[in-house]
Amino acid sequence: MPGIAAGNFVTTATRERFFPKCVDNVFDGNILFSRLRAKARPWTGGHRIVLSTTVTDRSNAQSFSGFDTLPTAQEDTRQRFTIDPSEYVINVTFSGIQLAVNKGQEAFLNLVAEEFSDAARALSEKLGEDMYTDGTGNTNKNLAGLVYHVDDATDVVTYQGLSRNTYTNLRATRNAQSGALTFTNLATDLDAAQRGSDGATLILTTPAVFSIIERLVTPTVNVNYGQVLPAGGVTGQDVGSGIRLHYGVNSLYYRGVPILADEKCTAANIFTLNENHLNLYELDYTSEVAEASKEGFGWSGWKRSTNQNAIVGHLLWAGQLVGESPRTMARRTAVTS
Repeated sequence: MPGIAAGNFVTTATRERFFPKCVDNVFDGNILFSRLRAKARPWTGGHRIVLSTTVTDRSNAQSFSGFDTLPTAQEDTRQRFTIDPSEYVINVTFSGIQLAVNKGQEAFLNLVAEEFSDAARALSEKLGEDMYTDGTGNTNKNLAGLVYHVDDATDVVTYQGLSRNTYTNLRATRNAQSGALTFTNLATDLDAAQRGSDGATLILTTPAVFSIIERLVTPTVNVNYGQVLPAGGVTGQDVGSGIRLHYGVNSLYYRGVPILADEKCTAANIFTLNENHLNLYELDYTSEVAEASKEGFGWSGWKRSTNQNAIVGHLLWAGQLVGESPRTMARRTAVTS
């Protein structure tokens, strides 16, 4: 930000210190976003991604004997997905008077740190919320979230450019809960998402539904006391001996699949996901518009306002959540008890 009293030192510190930390904080604030980060794929160019996908099953596989006529007809089982990127932005802005009263490099760096922390939190909240939407928000500019990917054409008919009514293999399993949740319901969703050895890897739900599942699990827990310990003190006294009981869990698995609670998850929903078929694509901004880039995020650098006594910088993100096989996933709605 030439001409600003903080000078190149603050510009460099912003790019090398605050921006990378801000990116990490955005990821850390989102359960699904963070899990997908480890296997995120680069958006290698072009205004959209075009992926080939199998939309119908082949029928030419058959047994034969001796001189039987072999099948020769070509089966057209593939179509192309077309995916557009979504972009997100949040600004970091300072007025001239704010800069004036925060004199000195260190004072201004503290102000920058606070603003970047708030910006990361706000952007994390927005991206986390949109990870569970259908992508139609803000005139179809929002991220294509789980409601978009895990659907059976009830809410989302056109999926990545193809109709779920035409190609039924693009439908996920969707079940509306009737009555109280049971282990059988969880098993039904996992079974529906299973394709041979290709099964679900993650179950996401709300904290409220996580507590419902915890209550299902609790009566099945058996504790075996293998030894007699010295008697403890009176109730409420921590004497360091005797038998202690820890109640409640913060980690649950069903059939080996982790169940995680995310407060941003759609209310009363359980998403059974196969992360092998759900990928985060990241599009890095070029140096023409960003001073720094990291995992789809870009920092625009500080810019002087043309009609205000202020400077502004923009934290950007570009990419998309892309699915490859919705039928390997399931969604359960209306889970309230």
